[in-house]
Amino acid sequence: MWFLTSALPASNGVAPTDVPQIPLCMIGDSITWAGDGDYWRQYLLEQLPALAFVGTHTAKLGYSHAGEGGNRTQVVLLRLGDLPDCPHYSLLIGTNDNNIKDETAIGQHAAATADRIVAIVQELLKKPSARKVFLCSILPCQTDNPLRDRTNAATNGVLRQKMATLPKGQVVWVELEKTIRAIENWGPMIKLHPTQEGYKVLAKLLAGAIATELGVKDRVAVPRPRPGGGVRVENLWEGGSTGRTSRPVIAGWYSASFDVVRVAGPKAAVTIRGELPPPKDPKTKQRLFNQSFPVAAKDAGKRVTFNFFTEYEGYKYTRSPLVMTTAGCEIANILIEKQRPSGKASAYGQGSYVDTATPPQPGELVERP
Repeated sequence: MWFLTSALPASNGVAPTDVPQIPLCMIGDSITWAGDGDYWRQYLLEQLPALAFVGTHTAKLGYSHAGEGGNRTQVVLLRLGDLPDCPHYSLLIGTNDNNIKDETAIGQHAAATADRIVAIVQELLKKPSARKVFLCSILPCQTDNPLRDRTNAATNGVLRQKMATLPKGQVVWVELEKTIRAIENWGPMIKLHPTQEGYKVLAKLLAGAIATELGVKDRVAVPRPRPGGGVRVENLWEGGSTGRTSRPVIAGWYSASFDVVRVAGPKAAVTIRGELPPPKDPKTKQRLFNQSFPVAAKDAGKRVTFNFFTEYEGYKYTRSPLVMTTAGCEIANILIEKQRPSGKASAYGQGSYVDTATPPQPGELVERP
């Protein structure tokens, strides 16, 4: 399972923070992830600091989530098994389904998209810890295809009706579309992917819905980690002499850290690259990840960290295990992990472990080992 993150309280029942955190797994497409998508989580934290983000992916500010660029509802249904068990989910999906060209197909197409969204919600509620799904209406969009916007609106109309058929108290409708359309000249702020100003609107609406539904009395209360708490880390490096990650690495932002045992040359470097060849279809423009990081003589005896972005899958990145090679240096204790909000590496460990040495940052879920 991809980067499975526990969102459960400690087994002894003692909360790992003084103000209980609200774990939230945000599921969606590139609106949840790409470009300025991570600012949605940053602005959510400003509105509701108790939120703690969990998920399979990480974005450029280091917050975890489960959005994946280009996803349609069918793809989300296929990857539901990889999503973490979490008490609270937010779901914003559907616009990639609705980029149609035939005006007469709007009604039928919208109904099918809505059916698949309902299926996603129903499957999420089967997760062992699931309590609530915050179902966001599909955003209006300003693109060169007005039928996309109309189909999004029609899908929302179907979903509003279907809310009566979903488990009461477990599914919460978050009305984004009507609020945004009421804003004068909303188009340049939302487009297909919202600007940072647009994400501020989304954050206010979603945070308000979460706080109201969960009965949060003090919306500005900041959780403080109790002694012994930490953040779960997944070290993707397999270790030993294999020289590769334990699994194909999904697109995102990562940190690689290691001990520099010795430096033997003036052009020492560590190279991380993809192991599998990209598809032969030139139209995909995919490539293997390949990036080198210089290692200086002064780094000998120290632990160094490099952050890197793989590029987006299906565009300039092919999902693959990553391998690491060295030139002119010797390294040890390799850690490859999702980038954290601090941009700094975690304390070294193997496999899945709770890092209690590194202070948790806002938006990170705190656990007890």
